[in-house]
Amino acid sequence: MPRPPFEFSADDSALLDRVQKASFSYFWNQCDPKTGLVYDRTSHDTVTIAGVGFGLSALPIAVEHGWVGKKQAHARAELILASLLDEPTNRKAGLFYHFLNPDGTPRRIGTELVVSTVDSAILFSGAIVAGSYFGGDVADLADRMFADADWTFFQNEQGFLSLGWKPDSDDAPTGDGKLLPYAWLDCGDEHRLTTLLAVCAPDPSHRIKPDVYYGLRRQIGRHEPVGEVVWFPYSGALFTALFAHCWIDYAGIAEEHGPDDPASWGAAHRARVDWWENSRRLVHLQRDSAIRNPLGLPTLGADAWGMTACDGPEGYLVPGVFPERVRMIGAMPDKDYSTYEPTDRWGGGVVAPYAAASSIVFEPELALRAMRHYLRLEWPDGRPLAWRDPAEGGYGFVDSFRAGDVPWVAEDDVAIDHGPMLLMIENARSGLIWDLFASDASVRAGLGRLGLGLPPKRRP
Repeated sequence: MPRPPFEFSADDSALLDRVQKASFSYFWNQCDPKTGLVYDRTSHDTVTIAGVGFGLSALPIAVEHGWVGKKQAHARAELILASLLDEPTNRKAGLFYHFLNPDGTPRRIGTELVVSTVDSAILFSGAIVAGSYFGGDVADLADRMFADADWTFFQNEQGFLSLGWKPDSDDAPTGDGKLLPYAWLDCGDEHRLTTLLAVCAPDPSHRIKPDVYYGLRRQIGRHEPVGEVVWFPYSGALFTALFAHCWIDYAGIAEEHGPDDPASWGAAHRARVDWWENSRRLVHLQRDSAIRNPLGLPTLGADAWGMTACDGPEGYLVPGVFPERVRMIGAMPDKDYSTYEPTDRWGGGVVAPYAAASSIVFEPELALRAMRHYLRLEWPDGRPLAWRDPAEGGYGFVDSFRAGDVPWVAEDDVAIDHGPMLLMIENARSGLIWDLFASDASVRAGLGRLGLGLPPKRRP
């Protein structure tokens, strides 16, 4: 099975240029002019630190494609990192609040005022990429930010990382508080990215042990004809198979060194997994489910697939599908696998284009077919349905849409949609982000501690 980076035809490359440039323009334009911090979505000025992480990763891509100059991009990266570090109230134990105001102070969204471990992991990943590419002051700021993160503060009694921490009072965001009662226990992409970065921590006193990574549950399922697959029982959304691959070159690691080996770390009932191949199989589960479409929903089909977190007609939507459960003989319920029994959630036929587009690192032909299909869709009056023209202020593919007799399209563009789409397309084409992430000394040391081995260098 060919692995990325892939060779693309001139027509395919032109399409990918068009999609990537449109997505990059979101990060360049949708940000606070004083701090550079990226807005969560186009309808308001709330900053998401995950969006900032994707935006930092986007800057090297833009320079390499000639969309902005290197000096401009360097200045933007430096502004973003300095703005975050200059505001002491936006973090606890070195990890950051999920949502911020444009000036970098914490912002409550509804009931949420939380320091987020996974969103911090995405921020740090972007900082690492930017530091590796630009060097100088950007690298110094990125190194300082990552070194300050004390992951041990967020470990629960079992040693796993909590999803986050919340303060006792909004007025004291760095004061007393408590860990959230939920932890990263399984092997979805958020779980692995967050835990891997905690193993990579530069300061040994802030670092968690590699056996935490290998202790994450690896629940086995089956989807024919691709076979067995590790799956996350609490969400069948496709993003749970995508996000870690934005930065971690699992494709190259497995190709060079083979699947990982939890047993060598004393982790029983944890399958050896090639995570690139595992996500490729989950992509097929999603597409095959869309073709099957047992509810006869609009939109879904061979070239319209990828049910994942997005906006829906009634608000936030997290559709997804699951493989058939495989009995894990000898394994202990809850310790080795979840006893939760999920059901497929079809989301009324709503599809998020970033899901199929981001899958290009696993199945390039299928991803390109989906993107071309989305570009052909139209409103009854002939206007593009799933694409907003950058020449008219749009940012390319919409967050989500539903076709059929009564079409619907999400109004907002969203940072954490455009980010993975932009990064994964670039990794499929050049491996740029994988190379930059893996060139960081702390990341390389962490991969060594995990025994994963180093990925091959993708670019000269």
